[in-house]
Amino acid sequence: MILRLIRAAIYIVAFVSLIACGGSSTSKPAQPDIPDTDLPDTGTPEPENSDPVVQSTPATAIAAGNVYSYQIMASDADESDVISYAAVTLPSWLAFDPDTGILTGTPQQAHAGNAEVVLSYSDGNVTLQQQFTIAVSASYTEEPPTPMSRPTVNAADTSTYTITAYGAGSIADAINPASYGCVYDYGNWIYNAGVVEPGVSGCDPIGAPTYRTPQVVGEAASVPTPTHKWWGSVSFLGEMKIGDPAGAGYITPDPITARISNKGVRIMGIPNGLGAQGNQFIYSVPDPFSEVFDGIAVANSEYANLEAYLKSYSDGTATVQWQSGNLPVMQATFVHGSPYVFFKAYRGNMVLRTKAADGGEKGTFYNENNSLGIWTSVAGNKNDFLITGEGETVFNNIETDTITLTNAANEFTLTLLPTAGAGTPSSTVIQAFEDSARAVVAKVDIQYSVDRTNNMVTVTHTYKNESNTPVQTLAGLLPMHWKYSDTALSGYKTRSARGMVQFAHIDSFSYTIPYVGVLPYLPSSVGDFDSSVLAGLVQAFVAEGPENWNPHTDTYWSGKAFNKVAELSAIARSVGMTSEADTLLNWLKAELQDWFSANTNGSLDEKKYFVYDAEWNTLLGLEESFAAHQQLNDHHFHYGYFVRAAAEICRVDASWCGADQYGPMVELLIRDYAGAKDDTMFPYVRNFDPANGFSWASGSANFVLGNNNESTSEAANAYGAIILYGLITGDNELVERGMYLHASSSVAYWEYWNNIDRYLGADADRDNFPSGYDKLTTSIIWGHGGVFSTWFSGAYAHILGIQGLPTNPLIFHVGLHPEYMEDYVALGLSESSNNKPSGLIDDQWRDIWWNLWALTDAEAAIADYNTVGSNYAPEFGETKAHTYHWLHTWNALGHLKTGTGELTVNDPAALVFEKDGIKTYVAYNFSGTPKTILASDGFEFIAQPNDFTVVTTADNNPDDTQPPTLPANLQALNLTQTSLDVKWDASTDNYRMAGYVVQVLQADTLIEETSSIASIASFNNLTASTSYTIQVKAKDRSGNETAWVSITVTTPSETDDLLPTLDGGVYSANVGPNSADLSWAAATDDRGIASYTIEVQVGGAVFVTETVFDTSYALSGLTEATEYNVAVYATDTGGQQSATISGIVNTTSNPFGSGCELICASATSSSSVTFTVHQAGAVDIHYLVNGGNQQNVRMSAQADTSVYEVTGLSAGDVVRVSFTVIPLDGGAYDTDWENYTF
Repeated sequence: MILRLIRAAIYIVAFVSLIACGGSSTSKPAQPDIPDTDLPDTGTPEPENSDPVVQSTPATAIAAGNVYSYQIMASDADESDVISYAAVTLPSWLAFDPDTGILTGTPQQAHAGNAEVVLSYSDGNVTLQQQFTIAVSASYTEEPPTPMSRPTVNAADTSTYTITAYGAGSIADAINPASYGCVYDYGNWIYNAGVVEPGVSGCDPIGAPTYRTPQVVGEAASVPTPTHKWWGSVSFLGEMKIGDPAGAGYITPDPITARISNKGVRIMGIPNGLGAQGNQFIYSVPDPFSEVFDGIAVANSEYANLEAYLKSYSDGTATVQWQSGNLPVMQATFVHGSPYVFFKAYRGNMVLRTKAADGGEKGTFYNENNSLGIWTSVAGNKNDFLITGEGETVFNNIETDTITLTNAANEFTLTLLPTAGAGTPSSTVIQAFEDSARAVVAKVDIQYSVDRTNNMVTVTHTYKNESNTPVQTLAGLLPMHWKYSDTALSGYKTRSARGMVQFAHIDSFSYTIPYVGVLPYLPSSVGDFDSSVLAGLVQAFVAEGPENWNPHTDTYWSGKAFNKVAELSAIARSVGMTSEADTLLNWLKAELQDWFSANTNGSLDEKKYFVYDAEWNTLLGLEESFAAHQQLNDHHFHYGYFVRAAAEICRVDASWCGADQYGPMVELLIRDYAGAKDDTMFPYVRNFDPANGFSWASGSANFVLGNNNESTSEAANAYGAIILYGLITGDNELVERGMYLHASSSVAYWEYWNNIDRYLGADADRDNFPSGYDKLTTSIIWGHGGVFSTWFSGAYAHILGIQGLPTNPLIFHVGLHPEYMEDYVALGLSESSNNKPSGLIDDQWRDIWWNLWALTDAEAAIADYNTVGSNYAPEFGETKAHTYHWLHTWNALGHLKTGTGELTVNDPAALVFEKDGIKTYVAYNFSGTPKTILASDGFEFIAQPNDFTVVTTADNNPDDTQPPTLPANLQALNLTQTSLDVKWDASTDNYRMAGYVVQVLQADTLIEETSSIASIASFNNLTASTSYTIQVKAKDRSGNETAWVSITVTTPSETDDLLPTLDGGVYSANVGPNSADLSWAAATDDRGIASYTIEVQVGGAVFVTETVFDTSYALSGLTEATEYNVAVYATDTGGQQSATISGIVNTTSNPFGSGCELICASATSSSSVTFTVHQAGAVDIHYLVNGGNQQNVRMSAQADTSVYEVTGLSAGDVVRVSFTVIPLDGGAYDTDWENYTF
């Protein structure tokens, strides 16, 4: 009893002492009266409880208008004690979450003064209190952003920049000025200089760049700068100037669109202006740069010229704050999918502006309960707005074009009501939307989870208020949300840019979408390809040499080169071409290691390095392309290629991705375009928009139509690369982040690009395109709609083919609906001369179209491919070997069955295909132990470690008793004293081939045996002057085998002169109307190659025969549009000849010939040539004479013909020329570069 009295006294003394001292205090609450009777003796006393101890200190001062946040945290020495928290005393503007211990709120000017706060914390035995006073100042100021200090960089002076190591790689913190590039094109334009204004004072020398600064304040300034969202123009550019088309940007919190301006904001409803217009469906904003036209504008009564900044953001909201200097004037919170915009003024009063006073273009339909209903009808676009004030609100000058509103809180909500057509909204609609108008949403938290039993991805949107607690609202669900959700809908809806927006009274909703699956490459064990053809195509690519496979030094085109070599290396390794595979992989390693070092030669590099920009929280690759610096465009496209290539290196050589090697650099790229939420260097999933469920391409989003995205396949490649890298490195968090991004991108493609429900005949609500739009698909998604075009071409082959870039096993989503794909391919090839890829003109991606066609009808694609063979120019990101392998593998697999949710598998790298009723289950196991794969149809199998496992429902089929056809034309090649290659014609089977067994015997004794999935094998442990029997048999997947087929060979003696070996084919490049460059792989010989003989025939007659001493030949004097057959053989120093290899050259038509239809060139004097372009509205000519400086000039227009004369020429001068053409029906495209010899 004495002990308890002493402790109570101590608590009281401590409490009084702390209160007397002021500030923050920790105390126990008043103790109850202690009885003066002794407690009974209970024997051994219990251990004395340890009191919890508070570990956190609150902020005690804040300016009105700022968000206050504090988390109380306490610890306890008693490990079993659980600490709980509670709020005892709070001011009205603060809210406390007892589960997290977080205290949040925003005081207003009316709350100026001291706010008393008492929080309690308890271990269940003792309850203590933390007391503190928050001083709220009335004057709310916010300093505008200031540019980051950027010292002058001298590459030779390491004190002017910093190199930071990431594993064995490194990045810089500044760009080497020697990296800058500049071009004159109606002005001096800089590039490779970071996030800068494009214009400089001059190009020779290059003027100093003007750096941009993120337009962020407050909370947004304290976290990594976000870009590439539906509101991206705000953080990148801030306000748009009234009347200035250079500031075109609109933000698109669909179904609302808004232009943030220096006067406030112009707001309209996308549904009310959305319509089909030829090859597009968009909201074509009338008079887009005015303060108001259709719709309504919100301004301030006291400030007419403001700066706008991003104040805060979440996964589904953006809060814009307008300031005058450092004085915040007002703010608005936009919520994606919501009909509401939440406004607050800090200074002055809110003003509503319309184009006209009451009359034919504006009126009111409601004025009750502190709400005012305003309709506008301008240029055929009718909007119904409801303005709801906070508390008692007065509206003045209602009948005019300038309405003021006042209330004590200086807050209101602007609501866009569902379109009522020519009528006015009903009282029921008004009431439904008014009821939630002042339930202010401050943020939307979007989380995802992956069910690894079936790989379905669930996405949850939670609407929260300023206190971070869920708030009931009338939320708008876009088609990708409500179609995949069981959320109860209200029945209110409106058709907008993405389709029908359905509203629901909720504080959160979830939707579940299927994941398609990825593979590192297509398995070679199922394809019906000719192994020798595939081998020749691989060898031909390798023969081009390490100096030719990637001529680029920018992030995009280099990335495409990395991707194709990664695919090719994997294929080569899978068919036993280990030497070629290693060569390709070493090329990749060398290139990536160069890129992954910022000081390759000891000082700051000029090309092929990365810089971290701390102001923009981004990684910049040198050199840039497609404004990847200036507008931060397309980082996921560019860097995704790097990550995909790195994943293939690491699949083969895991150590390369170790923490002490290049893994940290690969992960830095991933963090840039798809970072985690807690990343302090990069924004969360930069390019991906969680609210929309797909990616945006533009960082600045400075377009009237909002932001845009074109290729879903390059986005899928980027996110699929994350999955591969995560599986290889065992990073499960990365795997699931990639699965979320990949699954969402895939579903969005079929909803918003292809509108699959219309194709399947669904009802009108599920049809995402407006009724007047008659195209099967769209190519560019905009915030305001969609456009059937590309940025660079009006050709259908490009408009639809772009979804096949790159073609690899990370973009399987493109082929999910094979019936749809039939029509998609037919439309894409409708401008081909024969409606097939073979009939496309050069540079319209024949190989990409064969690849896309294979997803729905591989047999037809192969038949067309065979009419051309390998005699075509591949798309830059593709190789001939990959296309050949892809076509024949899909011919065996049939159609993809997983990815729609109807059939699922329990592994990210497992998929199911079906052909002729036979299902093929394919899995790649990246782990070192066997793994059980289970499909939702009940099929189960074991995936072997670090390899493909392929099983089919036809395997071990007891009804299949028919063996494959016999291997034919068995022959030995490249015979040496110790090695030989053997090849044969591939067998076929009535169901599915399994492969071959190849044996080497000596006098009936087995020397060596190997299994092969391809019709080729190699043996390297033979003995000179020895006779061997080589025998081959084929096996199918039901266990049937053929008889052995054999040949006998004798290895040469040690003194024999071996025949030279020449493999592959003759390959052509730079094919023009009158010339072509030929090349072939070098021959090998035990004593040396003396020469090569080339014979070229046309129409059966010999055109030229030439002996050369190199592996290339420049063929000239050809006739345009003509086929030439080329044969080459090697001769060794002993006069022995190799086998002959061959190729075909098809010359192009002369683009400047006399019969030209669109573009012509003619010499108009002894020193000038005139270029003419027909059927164009306007044309820019770009040309270089003899490789000199590029000139860019607008051609003189005469009706639909544009002309330009290049002067000062001499005979033999080469004019390299390209045109930017604006057709008569709109759009724009660039022609290929062509050479004209004067």
